[in-house]
Amino acid sequence: MSNDATASAASVAMPSRSGLLWRVGGSLLAAAVILLGFVLPAEFQIDPTGFGKWSGLARMAQASAKAAMTTSAHTYTSADYTTHETDLTLRPGQEYEYKVRMKPEETLLFSWKSSVPLEYDFHGEPMSGPKDAVSYKAGDGAELHGSLIAPFAGIHGWYWKNKSKENADIHLKMSGEFVLIEDF
Repeated sequence: MSNDATASAASVAMPSRSGLLWRVGGSLLAAAVILLGFVLPAEFQIDPTGFGKWSGLARMAQASAKAAMTTSAHTYTSADYTTHETDLTLRPGQEYEYKVRMKPEETLLFSWKSSVPLEYDFHGEPMSGPKDAVSYKAGDGAELHGSLIAPFAGIHGWYWKNKSKENADIHLKMSGEFVLIEDF
């Protein structure tokens, strides 16, 4: 090793004791902010700063906690189980909402298909009102198939908007535990 390499390696200055303490203190402060603002509200439903409620992290933790409590097998009596099929037509530019009422832990199995792609939002609104609405799946497409275990009592359903220049013929099939809302 040459003297030049030794001299440049020796010239690397270590931080002073106070500089090291500032760096460690800053790291601990950042870790505390992350723990209090993000981890506790999202994972443990503990929100000492209120940031979890404001940002929606606390609501996400509640939904995942409820999902963890659900069982993987459901059985129904014939009185609880409903099936429903319908056909809808949306003119160009028209929007429509189709809703059902569900109680917590009730299940909905659904499938819809459209003749043209639509803007859609599958969402739920708890009894507390639209300010607490939750979007389960939104996007653009000509079909969506899936299931929902209601995370809360309220109204659940679809919003569709036909942005094409032709009529959209939608076929919707549902089964499970729900009450159809006729007045939407």
